[in-house]
Amino acid sequence: MQNPGDALTQYARAASVGGLWTRLNARNMKNGLPMLLPFGRGTAVQMAADADYVGDCKLSIWNARWYFSDNILFASFLLPAAWVWAMNKVPK
Repeated sequence: MQNPGDALTQYARAASVGGLWTRLNARNMKNGLPMLLPFGRGTAVQMAADADYVGDCKLSIWNARWYFSDNILFASFLLPAAWVWAMNKVPK
């Protein structure tokens, strides 16, 4: 049985900015594109050829391009902008 602390550690590792950077670089390397920056090379683990893995997470049709937790990048800019727009529409 898995310890709940292990699951939390695994989620924090997958949802971090470093995890996002690693997935982005691994997908660029798979497509033959160069790394975005010189640091962070070799952080992606190469697994067996039966499936595509990034780190210890198997890529599927649902998470091959974008993890749901990566939406924080959009939410951190779009939600405050939507709030400002809505508050400007409120009559004075």
